[in-house]
Amino acid sequence: METSYWIFVFSILLLFLEPGSSSIDNFHQPFPIVEPDPGHTKLRLSKEGLEAISRITTPISAVAVIGPYRSGKSFLLNQLLSLSCDEGFGVGHMRDTKTKGIWVWGTPLEMDIDGVRTSVFYLDTEGFESVGKSNVYDDRIFALATVMSSVLIYNLPETIREADISRLSFAVELAEEFYGRFEASSMC
Repeated sequence: METSYWIFVFSILLLFLEPGSSSIDNFHQPFPIVEPDPGHTKLRLSKEGLEAISRITTPISAVAVIGPYRSGKSFLLNQLLSLSCDEGFGVGHMRDTKTKGIWVWGTPLEMDIDGVRTSVFYLDTEGFESVGKSNVYDDRIFALATVMSSVLIYNLPETIREADISRLSFAVELAEEFYGRFEASSMC
C-alpha cells in the first residue's frame, strides 16, 4: 500500500475518533491503537498507536484478525509473530474479553512486498458478540479493522454461520466503496 493511502486512512480516523492519552517507551509489545470509552459506545484513537505509526518511514501494510469473542484471535496473532502468549498479545482464560478496541503489535515486521521495503503491522481486534456490547459497537470495530487492513483474517472457532457471511459481505461492500472513493480522490 502507498504511504499516501495510510496518511489518508489515519486522517479520516482522526476526524471520527476522539483522541486518547498516554505514551510508550518500549515498542516490542502490544498496545491499543483504538480504544473504547468506558461505556463501550464510542471509540477514540490512542496516542500510543499514533506514536508507533508516526515513527515508520517505509510504506505500511496491516494484517488484522477479526471474529467472535473468545475465538483465538490473539493466540493466532502470537503464532504468526512467533511469540508466546506471555510476551505477545494478551490471551484471556476467562469469559471476559482481553482485547478491548483494536491493538497493534508495536514492532512491525519489515519485508519486501512487490520489491518495496514495507513495515507490516499486526492488528488484534475486540471480538464480536461479547456480553454488554451493542451490535453497532461490533460493526464499528469491524469496519475500522476492514478499512485499516491490507489483509483481513476472519477467525472462526466453528462452522460459518449466516451472520458471518453477512459480515464478510459488508466488508467487501465497505472496501469497494472506500477504495473507490480513495482512487477517485487521488485522480484529482
